[in-house]
Amino acid sequence: MSNINKIPGNDDTVVVLSYQDHHEGWHCTGDLEESAVSETCTASQIAGAIINKDLKATTSWGDDLAIGVLREQDMLDDYERGEEDFEYFVTAAIKENFWELDAIIECNTEQYDHKRGRCTVSSEIKATLGNLKKATHAVSGWTATVEHNDGKFSIDL
Repeated sequence: MSNINKIPGNDDTVVVLSYQDHHEGWHCTGDLEESAVSETCTASQIAGAIINKDLKATTSWGDDLAIGVLREQDMLDDYERGEEDFEYFVTAAIKENFWELDAIIECNTEQYDHKRGRCTVSSEIKATLGNLKKATHAVSGWTATVEHNDGKFSIDL
């Protein structure tokens, strides 16, 4: 049984989906965030979720489709249908432009000392529970959270 079926609510319930991964390295070189986005699975996880037509993922900030953030910034203009895998193309666009995509990806660095540190790369998007049930495969590895009984209910998918 899918964990999605354990989420309380109806098909219109808003579900916050979150994903995070981390990378440890040298922050003193100034490129730890870039390395973390490149080396973790976060960009590909985001791409897989936001291109899913059944999920219809929106940004955590509003009702804009998350894939629309890339479209609005002309990051998908070079894609030609049938040329290559769209998910791969979107993953590459996120990795190359993550600084401009704070609506769907975030980097937080913890410095261990003056050289080494850990960068957590995370994403938070929203979808309705009804759409989530249609797109189970698109959110494997994500955590789903809903408001429930004056608190929050979270479950790993």
